[in-house]
Amino acid sequence: MFRSLASIYALGLALSVSLLGCAGRAKESVALYEAGDYAGAGRAADAQLAQHPDDDNLLGMRIRASLATGDAASVASHYQRLLDARGGEQDLDLCRELASATLEQALNSPSAKLKLIAIDAVTSAQLTDLAENVAERMEDKDDRVVAAAATAILHAYPQAPKALGAMLESENAEARAIAVEGIGKKVGKIAFDDLEKAANDRDVRVRRIAIRWLGQLKDANAVEILARRAKDPDDSVRAASITALGRIGLGNLPGYAKQAVGDHSLAVRLAGVDLYVDLSRTLKMDTELGALAEDENANVAVEAAIAIKRTDLAQKALDKLVVDDRSEIRAGAANVAIRAVGKEAAKPVLGKLGQDADARVRLSAARAMMHVDMTSAAVDIFGAALATPDTAIGAAEGLVEANDARGAKALDAVLATANTTALDRISAVQALRGTRHITPGLVAALADGNGIVRMEAAAALVTIAKS
Repeated sequence: MFRSLASIYALGLALSVSLLGCAGRAKESVALYEAGDYAGAGRAADAQLAQHPDDDNLLGMRIRASLATGDAASVASHYQRLLDARGGEQDLDLCRELASATLEQALNSPSAKLKLIAIDAVTSAQLTDLAENVAERMEDKDDRVVAAAATAILHAYPQAPKALGAMLESENAEARAIAVEGIGKKVGKIAFDDLEKAANDRDVRVRRIAIRWLGQLKDANAVEILARRAKDPDDSVRAASITALGRIGLGNLPGYAKQAVGDHSLAVRLAGVDLYVDLSRTLKMDTELGALAEDENANVAVEAAIAIKRTDLAQKALDKLVVDDRSEIRAGAANVAIRAVGKEAAKPVLGKLGQDADARVRLSAARAMMHVDMTSAAVDIFGAALATPDTAIGAAEGLVEANDARGAKALDAVLATANTTALDRISAVQALRGTRHITPGLVAALADGNGIVRMEAAAALVTIAKS
């Protein structure tokens, strides 16, 4: 996917070389690196590090040389040395430089997937120095990339609005979805006509995104369209339509709510409960919500009970969720317990779920425990789940959030182990990104053999460095 790992880091070195110009100890390493002798640059840095082991510039050059030669283990070990030399302080400038260079190379790669990840990362981190590279992608062969690029630079390049508008008519449904998301987010009410048209798109994803934006932007003229889409064949579109109608606040809202709570889809029924809750602020809906609070579907019942502040009925529904045969329902019970009955009453519920036969349920309970002064019990659950492959990454993420050193160590182990899957390594990177935690393994992931892992690592680093 890339010409070479070396080309990635050579691209990003120009600024750092100028900054290192006055750092005599690193001059030889820099010169060799610029000449393309990356192994030699590493050896030169090593020779100087033998005498000056805590020199930031030398360690930075050693890391660059290791990345250029694809030696992830060396990157990790030398970044750890850099952390130790800085008293644990991250070198955010170095992380940003290396990640930006990786993203720049990805923007010029033949892979649409890598370009999409790179464009998203550039946009999220507002890397203005890569804006021109993103603009060039509006000429890409893949409509998805064109739509993403045009969205990213919509207000900065005069040709971007036209390119984005063209993508609304693309034969590629994913490109249309990206374009609709873009105009909703960045154009807003001016784009009501386009959003209304997209709400009738032949693709479910496009309809759902357009409907969500029509609701968020409160398009009063879209009520008729949304009323029709509330009977769409797709469950998610019907649910989105009911939610959008509630946000706009026009039309036969009690009728739409009644229609929704009678639907066969749980997602649509829950959207109907939310609509009743919204209506209860101005209309008396106690009868409707009271009946739903005793619905035979415990998910519906608990949400309605929360709305009318009936903790007794919420507890009754919660008790049913906790013993449901489906593990995903029991995991959901952990997520709703605190809202349903409050922190103190939730503790015994979470304690029971923390002993569930399914490890995923136990993890959900542990995450909730972190919010009710049950951190010690949560950490015990996370620690035990590290031994199970299916839950190890989620457990490690929980430990990172609990400031337990085992979490970062476990995630780095996933990134450093040759026989892990690319999907596992991506999950580990995303866990570190979610917890805003830079580790030696995350920096070393820029040298991973899988292009998507490298992109995800770059995206994580620029996002964390910015924050």
